[in-house]
Amino acid sequence: MEPKNAIKVLKDQIEKLEAKDFDLNAWKNFTVLLTERIFGQETKKVEAIRNIKYDQGSWVLRDETGYTNSMEACKKLGKEILEEAIVELEAFGAPEETGNTISFEVILNALQDELTGSQFREIKKALEEERQIKDLKKILMTKLKGFASESIYAIVANILSNEDVIKNLHS
Repeated sequence: MEPKNAIKVLKDQIEKLEAKDFDLNAWKNFTVLLTERIFGQETKKVEAIRNIKYDQGSWVLRDETGYTNSMEACKKLGKEILEEAIVELEAFGAPEETGNTISFEVILNALQDELTGSQFREIKKALEEERQIKDLKKILMTKLKGFASESIYAIVANILSNEDVIKNLHS
C-alpha cells in the first residue's frame, strides 16, 4: 500500500474515535485489519490495538472530578498508536511486502508426510544440535542421501504442489 494512502486511512480511523456512535470493538476490529494490511500480521501495532480494553470496574483511573472515563483512555491510546504508525510511514515509508514466502507449516507438513517417524526425528535432532551452518548442511545432506531418493522428490513435490506455493510461483 502506498504510504500516502495508508496515512489517509489511518487518519480516517483517528477521526472515527470522535464519532457520537463510537463502538470500540468495531473500531478495533477494523483498525486491526487495516494495520495488518499496512504493516503485516506480525506488527506490534496489531497486538497493541487488540490490547485496548474498556474497563467498567470501579478501580479504573478517574479524572479530577472523580468521573471514571475508561472509554476516553481507550480512545487516547488508540489515537497514540495510530499517530505513531503515521509518523513511521512518513519517516520510513511502507514496509516491504513479504508475500512470496513459504509458510513453515507447508515445509513441516511435507517432511512429516513423506518421511518415516524415525527419519523425521533424525532431521529434527540434527537441527536441534548446535553447529555451524556449513556443518549442519553437510550433516543434513548425508542424512537425506541415506533416505530413499523417492522421499526427497516427494518432499519437494509436496511443497511445490501446495496451493499457497503455487500462487506465489505465479506472481
